[in-house]
Amino acid sequence: MKQSSNGLPRRVRMQWMVGLATLGLAGCGESLESPVSEAGAREPVLTYEAFRAQAWREPDTGIYIVDGDTPVVDEAGLRALYQDYVRGADGEAVGTERAPLIVNRFNGADDQWGYTRQRNIPYCVSTAFGANYNTVVQAMAQAAAAWQQVNVRFQHRGDQDGACNATNNNVVFDVRPVSGQPYLARAFFPYQARATRNVLIDATSFGNTAPWTLTGILRHELGHTLGFRHEHTRPEARTCFEDNNWRALTAYDAASVMHYPQCNGSNRGDLSLTATDVAGAHAAYGPLADASFDTAFYLNNHGDLRNAFGATNWAAAQSHWATGGIHEGRRGAAHFDAPYYLAVHPDLQAAFGPTNYAAARDHWLTAGIAEGRRGSREFDVRYYLDAHPDLRAAFGTNYGAALSHWLNAGLYEGRRASPEFDVGYYLRAHADLMAAFGATNYPAAMDHWIFAGRHEGRRGAP
Repeated sequence: MKQSSNGLPRRVRMQWMVGLATLGLAGCGESLESPVSEAGAREPVLTYEAFRAQAWREPDTGIYIVDGDTPVVDEAGLRALYQDYVRGADGEAVGTERAPLIVNRFNGADDQWGYTRQRNIPYCVSTAFGANYNTVVQAMAQAAAAWQQVNVRFQHRGDQDGACNATNNNVVFDVRPVSGQPYLARAFFPYQARATRNVLIDATSFGNTAPWTLTGILRHELGHTLGFRHEHTRPEARTCFEDNNWRALTAYDAASVMHYPQCNGSNRGDLSLTATDVAGAHAAYGPLADASFDTAFYLNNHGDLRNAFGATNWAAAQSHWATGGIHEGRRGAAHFDAPYYLAVHPDLQAAFGPTNYAAARDHWLTAGIAEGRRGSREFDVRYYLDAHPDLRAAFGTNYGAALSHWLNAGLYEGRRASPEFDVGYYLRAHADLMAAFGATNYPAAMDHWIFAGRHEGRRGAP
């Protein structure tokens, strides 16, 4: 493919530029912007008719595609977005802070998945990709893994791939092929209805898109599915303004995976997450669980803390745990319960007393894990290894590695980790929970058992 003067393939550049800005504002092409000129004056603001004329409308759905990769359902939405464009072009402030990711705002709140959903976001990949099916499956897995450095988890539901369309409610979103579109791929935001929760990949994405790979393109699109906006809508970019419906999470990052290179971005390689991208996602969704504490679990399952701190004040939750929660014996993770740990190990109770939960936590971290001691009613590392021969073969008696596997994979796969509790059974056995959480949301089922199901007398294992 012929390279343009700035080293980017001309066709790819145009595909990124086509359309209005995310959620309906001026795209990155010069003809769509209202930039400040060298003399300091802004170019004329587009009329609504001119604004609308720049939008691409998908022939089969009637959905408007804005800023190249984000859907707006109808013209009413487009008109509302035009008002944002006019306000921004007239010089009103953009964003609520000048503080890389920025999260979309909808109805006055951050547009992101809640705690129950963020750890289980199932998707399907349409078999209509044909010869490209395996390529898409692998690229989606690699793109998802990049975002799963924080407390989110995408899950490929391969059993749904044969019926992978916008009406399949067994998944949160579908990944399907399209052709002849003016984009490489397009995605959605969490607030959008199921009919528009799609990741559509145009046939051109399987051609020469260098320096971007399909995985890189999908890393960008999955950022949108988590609620993250284009970084270049921020005033620091000085171009490609979209709207002011966002909140800054961290400092501006010109190299962000969510920043178009042609909009004064600095990334000239593949679209990869920067350290600041990870920090921004961390701010929105929380850190991964560690060996004794799960911040998101702790904050979202103790209503008084959530009410006091809000749903994403991870620092406050961690501070409370360290200075108060552990001493109160509050449950801080599914895999470790300090009161239970003391109760089932008489030698520790004799050494520390019946309520020295901080000492119990310290023992678990410095010795208990390595010794293979049971940390909670729901997680017994020795049982976990014995119940899963593949893990025993992989880890032997490396109990720390087995714990890490459960935290990062086993729970999400629905693996049983205790003689008293089988999360897969628990979800399948209770139709109300399956209806509420979905067929594979094992983390949500685990939390329900710990904080409600056991006390309700529900059966946790066959």
